[in-house]
Amino acid sequence: MELTLQKGCQLSTIATLFHLPTYVLFAANPFLSTHVKPQQPIQVPGYAPRSVIPDKDMTDAELAAAFHFPLRLVHLLYDTDYFPAGEKLTYPQRVTQPVTCFRQPYDYAICLQDIQSLHQLFPFMRMRTIYKSILGKPVTELQIGKGKRHIHMNASFHGNEWITSLALMRFVNDYLLAVTHDKKLFGYPASKLYQDVTLSIVPMVNPDGVDLVIHGSRTAHEYEELVLFLNEGSDDFKGWKANIIGVDLNKQYPAKWEYEQVRKPKLPGPRDFPGRTSLTEPESIGMYELVKAGDFDSVVALHTQGEEIYWSFEEKEPPSAARMVSQMEQLSGYKGVKELDNYAGFKDWYIASYRRPGFTMELGRGKNPLPIEQVDTIYEKLPILLMVVLTSEKI
Repeated sequence: MELTLQKGCQLSTIATLFHLPTYVLFAANPFLSTHVKPQQPIQVPGYAPRSVIPDKDMTDAELAAAFHFPLRLVHLLYDTDYFPAGEKLTYPQRVTQPVTCFRQPYDYAICLQDIQSLHQLFPFMRMRTIYKSILGKPVTELQIGKGKRHIHMNASFHGNEWITSLALMRFVNDYLLAVTHDKKLFGYPASKLYQDVTLSIVPMVNPDGVDLVIHGSRTAHEYEELVLFLNEGSDDFKGWKANIIGVDLNKQYPAKWEYEQVRKPKLPGPRDFPGRTSLTEPESIGMYELVKAGDFDSVVALHTQGEEIYWSFEEKEPPSAARMVSQMEQLSGYKGVKELDNYAGFKDWYIASYRRPGFTMELGRGKNPLPIEQVDTIYEKLPILLMVVLTSEKI
């Protein structure tokens, strides 16, 4: 929440009055000095504006008591010591619960709205557009933390696996809350994680495919005739994994891509077509360029389903990957799968290129797209898996 203070004071004083870690307040206001001047706007993470119309006249002391504010904070926020009845008053209210959507189909518009809401509430979260989908939808990367270890996580490479985006965004929300309010994140100090790790998140790799699965062919716009043809005339796109022109984005990477070209479909379709060659699609190229520039120590790609973790590619992963998977198995009940007759995936290319731990996590059980009713059980285990990657000292 952006506030304009009526009096000058130290940034550390504002952190104390709002019960925030000082480093979080500094991160949200990188261009401010340690002293905030009168009438200078300041971002206060974890607070949202709320309005009330007092039904009686109030003094500054009465207002402080009513809102449970220190009197000094009232003086910093308002240029008066008297608040008449009937006049609208806007005040900062602490947000302590997640705000992201959690129990409805998770399309691109909802994801974008959640990203914007989180950035407004937690302005120390950095965000930028890294590419645009074929239909021109901007795809956002989020960044949290400032540590030396760089870790990347993504969701919804496949259109009918949109529930992974919903679950990943809830984890992001929980992390931001824990950092802001100096709490533990699933048993681990969020402040230490923030200082140790720079976390990169792409919540929705394939927004065109997600919208097609959830809303049908009308979302394909100029490609509507094409997607209906590729889907054999049916407007039921529940089996659609590909991007909007029928290329499977998780079979686009130069890691034995030629194997998939030989044995997978030779033409575009709802799933498995690896493209005419590797890295032809803006979505797969965008993720490729992100990893090349990010120099990540580890990557995680969320998929559904099977409660399995794929973690190896031709023995090119480091020994630490096996240790991490073993820990995930013990804590979550998921099964680690080393040998897999599958190539050209995002994590395959990452492991082959960087010789660092890469994981494909298959969330939940059933038939894609998994029902929204399964999101609670999925999210019971997802943080366990992600925290193993985030807190591993040797990756």
